Amino acid sequence: MKLAGLLPLLALIACAGSPPPPVPAAAPAAPPPPAAVSAWQPVVHPFPVLDSAGRDLTLAFVGGFNVPRPQLADLDGDGQLDLTIHEWGGRMIGFRREGVTAEGLPAFSLLSWRWAGLDVGEWSRFADLDGDGDLDLMAEWPFSYLRYLRNDGTAAAPRYVALPDTLRGSDDTPIFADRQNIPQLGDVNCDGRPDLLIGRVTGVILRYELVEGSERTPRFRLADDHWQGLTIVTGQGSMHGANTMAIVDADGDGDHDLVWGDFFEAGLLWFQNQGSCTAPALSPEAVRFPPGDPVVTSGYNAPAFGDLDGDGRQDLVVGVLGGAYDPNRTSVVNLHYYAGSPDGRFTRRTGRLLPVLDVGSESVPALLDLDGDGDLDLLLGSKIDPLRRSTGLIHRLENVGTARRPAFRMTGQLPLAGAYHLAPTGADLDDDGRADLLVGSFGASVAWYRDGLLVDSALVTIPRGSNTTPALGDLDGDGDLDLLVGEASGALNHYRNDGTPTAPRFVLVTETYGGIDVGRRSAPALADLDGDGDLDLLVGSDDEGLQLFRNAGNRTAPQFARDTTVHFDLPPISAPAVGDLDGDGVPEIVVGGIGGGAVLLRK
Repeated sequence: MKLAGLLPLLALIACAGSPPPPVPAAAPAAPPPPAAVSAWQPVVHPFPVLDSAGRDLTLAFVGGFNVPRPQLADLDGDGQLDLTIHEWGGRMIGFRREGVTAEGLPAFSLLSWRWAGLDVGEWSRFADLDGDGDLDLMAEWPFSYLRYLRNDGTAAAPRYVALPDTLRGSDDTPIFADRQNIPQLGDVNCDGRPDLLIGRVTGVILRYELVEGSERTPRFRLADDHWQGLTIVTGQGSMHGANTMAIVDADGDGDHDLVWGDFFEAGLLWFQNQGSCTAPALSPEAVRFPPGDPVVTSGYNAPAFGDLDGDGRQDLVVGVLGGAYDPNRTSVVNLHYYAGSPDGRFTRRTGRLLPVLDVGSESVPALLDLDGDGDLDLLLGSKIDPLRRSTGLIHRLENVGTARRPAFRMTGQLPLAGAYHLAPTGADLDDDGRADLLVGSFGASVAWYRDGLLVDSALVTIPRGSNTTPALGDLDGDGDLDLLVGEASGALNHYRNDGTPTAPRFVLVTETYGGIDVGRRSAPALADLDGDGDLDLLVGSDDEGLQLFRNAGNRTAPQFARDTTVHFDLPPISAPAVGDLDGDGVPEIVVGGIGGGAVLLRK
């Protein structure tokens, strides 16, 4: 189960421990993901994408973030800290430090869509466990065990080799960590050897020591089953839940403190070390961190400390996973950066450290010439507005460039409200020379808008199901546009247009078009993807990615067959739109997803 899907369940299990699952069988290192043999490959910044203030989003098409789990580590051996974000699919997306922005913030470029080709489960931690000067990895082995990936390469060119078994204690018992809790590695007593800390949903912390001589094949001894006597309670003083932590000298006094994030805590809790580096004594009373300007979010905050600006002081990056306090409101502003200052304070500089396109959750794109100027504009529908949580929104990115040299700028939202999970598509339905808009939603209907005004709130209503996602195309070659509607079940509804090019009338033909079923949340798009003059079909889904169905028939009698040789490596709840953005005759594919952003695929 993905962490994004796991989070809604945490409130149910946060006050009770989880029994260990069966021990996984010994296995070799996790294989790399399937080869993406698709001719379309992701590109992050092929043209300017400007926010509403005119700032270029240089990482526009990364896909957006809902549950970013950050780590700061030198990924390329150049001596400065880079950033990984664990968002979905067992991967870490790697970002290389590239100096500073005009606003004085750390600047990043994309280093890797899937760092080192690894599958790291629901969490990972960098640390030099074998003492050879490069970063090894500890990661989750589904479900809730620990995998060690030793770096047998170098700091500049890592090569990870996974042990063929879960990590075990000195008594040969597998070490278990509830997968919603993110363990931490750190030298908590300054003996030169990393310790392993695992938080439990009971509010206590287990401390394991690395057994001497086991660096190449780590074994840990349970040293303390109630580390420092801490029992961490949050919320109203009695709640404890999914957690993450950092071991860091937060006050610059030379010893290690504990900073804790919890499902039931809107901020971060700082347990100050009142002892010394070699004899830590953590205060039993927590202070909200940073003092004077504490983090306040929807909860379950993941801290990462490191010197990002090169001034010799600790900085702080906080990923908001979304806890007990309405995660919808932090579906956009969820990667905070606090700069350390000479007086020991941490100053919040931004809540969106990475300049990505992000409109919330479960974005659905549409490409159409909305303003009639001859180039394609981009719309992004969203599940729910983080600010006005009574509705989803459709965000407009106007093409302020040209049909051959596109440049997009966010220009607000369309004046449509009152529904969730908005799924737009567009075309000229009535032959008046202007693009119309069809909008699916959480319900069973598809609405029709002309020039921003509602024409019909239920142009079609699928016989059963919800999460309507429409796509238009002339499926029978008669000169008017027919309609496919995706839905929650994963099937496709086919409506034939029995009207005219100026007065559409959609008639249901079948609820199971072509026998296609993609599992859940089907999201279709029709376009000629191979240049043979007939329509092909893309169908996005919840957890089966994006599937290509090539037309083995013709433009008047299509026959769609799944092309299993094509693999698109995309976020969950994928939803495609197709259009020729640069006028070269080859279409691009824009794909929305669970993170609320977009991925651009280009040949």
